[in-house]
Amino acid sequence: MRMKHDLDHGPRCCSASRQNARGMTRCLVVLAVLLSHAIVCRAEPLSRGGAIARALQQNPQLAAARAVEEQAEARQAQAGAARWPTVTISAGVGPSLKARLLPGTAVQSTQNAYSDVGWNDLSVVVGGQLQVLQPLYTFGKIDLRALATEHEIRARKAQTEMTRADLAFNVASLYEGMLFAQETERFLAEIQHWLDRTIESTERALEADTGITEQDVLRLQAALAAAQLGCNQAHSGRRQAQAGLVAYLGFPAGTELTPSEAGLDLLPTPSSGSAILIELARKQRPELRALSEGSQALSALAKAEAAGNLPDFFALVFLSAAYTPGRDLVETRYVQDPLNGFYPGLLVGARWQVTGSMASRRADEKQAMARELDATRRWANAGLPAQVTAALEDLERAGKDVEQADKGVIRSKQWMLRASADMSIGLGNTRELADASRAYVDLRIASFDARYRHNVALAALARATGTLNGTPGGFYPTQER
Repeated sequence: MRMKHDLDHGPRCCSASRQNARGMTRCLVVLAVLLSHAIVCRAEPLSRGGAIARALQQNPQLAAARAVEEQAEARQAQAGAARWPTVTISAGVGPSLKARLLPGTAVQSTQNAYSDVGWNDLSVVVGGQLQVLQPLYTFGKIDLRALATEHEIRARKAQTEMTRADLAFNVASLYEGMLFAQETERFLAEIQHWLDRTIESTERALEADTGITEQDVLRLQAALAAAQLGCNQAHSGRRQAQAGLVAYLGFPAGTELTPSEAGLDLLPTPSSGSAILIELARKQRPELRALSEGSQALSALAKAEAAGNLPDFFALVFLSAAYTPGRDLVETRYVQDPLNGFYPGLLVGARWQVTGSMASRRADEKQAMARELDATRRWANAGLPAQVTAALEDLERAGKDVEQADKGVIRSKQWMLRASADMSIGLGNTRELADASRAYVDLRIASFDARYRHNVALAALARATGTLNGTPGGFYPTQER
């Protein structure tokens, strides 16, 4: 009976199992699709030039710098608008009194001015005024401020180029750091795998009592721990560099960047000498242009402030009109009725605002600021050779370090392989192998570090010479290839 009961329920159980299996399969398919979509969405291929080009297109720092340019352009438009007439229009409606002229006169009314006023005497006045003020000559107050804004715009544009160069250098440093950490992490993972296999063979030799001691195993395990620590550090550095690049390039948080470069290769070194590079820096550096244009802008503004105690000559056209129903028009040249009439006029005059020594002191302040920028420009110009020389020396040293480290890598690897072979046949010991492997790891990482320093020094040289601004043809790639 029990067997029969089980057989009776068997088809139902199998059907339920198949339904559960189909449901689980659908869930797994959906989950796989979602995971693959997330991976596709988060993976972003990138190159050196592509990273800098993207940063120079959309980074908010550049948007802020361009907004400062727009502020200077708006000030220039304001200075230019001061040359045009100022038009003032006033209009209104209010209560007024009716008034009738006495027969035979144009200046006397039949009603009293303030007594015997009733509701029937009230009316409504509609009137307005128009004034047009045109500056004629201001002793340079307008023209000098317009000239100051022209220099300011050039200075702001140069500052935007400075922002571009700083942004490109930061991105280049992060990108080279990511490549450095990636190469180090990959290499140390290989070393860990090799040490794991070496430890396994050493432990087997220890069990077989071939002369291997417990100390030999411990020495290799210590080397493995050191490699793991280095790998952890490299992994952390790579993740930090990626996070910085994601922020600079405007990718969504958590985006995985995949460098298109095969490894941390050396970028070409410029063949120009230091004298040519220094001259190029003096022509290209935006800092020098920003300081020069800023100094000229403040000098022009100082002259405009100094003219503050001089008069402004102007032409004034004015027009006043009002109309009150029930109020007679006074047609005389001696009396003007502000509530009923039409009165045009034209004046040529001067306006003189005397502020004591305030104008001259404001001029002194601006002139002192101009001298500050000029002195800073001269110091920057004097420091350019040192900056270019420092980048060149870093570049040359890194190149020599790469050459020496690569030679050491070859020799230490041969040493390590021979020590490993000797130990495998019982002619060597783990001390020799550990020393050889430590030398190999240190020299390989030193080679990666020298390559990283070489490429960063090349980016620093490009910034020092004013060529790290996103235009093609510079020392460091700033465009997608």
